[in-house]
Amino acid sequence: MTLKDLAALAMETLRDPRGTGERLIAMQLGLPVLWTALALASVLSALLFSINMSIFPAAFPMPGLFFNPVLYAVVLAGGTVISMHLLTWMGTIMGGRGTLAEVTVLLVWLQYMRLAAQVGLLLLTLIMPPLGMMATLVVAFYSFWLLLNFLDVAHRFGSLGKAAVVLLMTAVGIVVGLSFLLALIGVPATEMS
Repeated sequence: MTLKDLAALAMETLRDPRGTGERLIAMQLGLPVLWTALALASVLSALLFSINMSIFPAAFPMPGLFFNPVLYAVVLAGGTVISMHLLTWMGTIMGGRGTLAEVTVLLVWLQYMRLAAQVGLLLLTLIMPPLGMMATLVVAFYSFWLLLNFLDVAHRFGSLGKAAVVLLMTAVGIVVGLSFLLALIGVPATEMS
């Protein structure tokens, strides 16, 4: 795929998330390719977050992991892997038929879509801060909409409501999983609060 193909796929995602989800699943990318793509997305997101933090320092104290790009990338990747497994498992519990590879390809693509949006939001916020703040909210809500559609496509529910329930059940699992991961890598509980 060329950069032009990726840009076209991104535009298609915004216009027709369900069709794009089906197209991505049909590519049948293997998990090794998807794990590599996830690792790259996590590193790029951590770098972009670090740049963002240096331009716009936080107005309130933040946990130390946010100031260490390597640790932040590990936590981001770990959280995404936990999400992928939980979304697959919870979807199966709800009667879905999505596989780990199908859920993973859609979540990895969504990570890249969010990364592109974050670059655009950073530039917009530098030029017109109030508009950048409003656009951030729009991107957050649209990302949620994309995720619901992707989950519905992956699990073949035919119901955004079921996808929303899977997402809610997964959110609880993610909190537990990330807490375990942070404890495992040695982040003290005082830094997590």
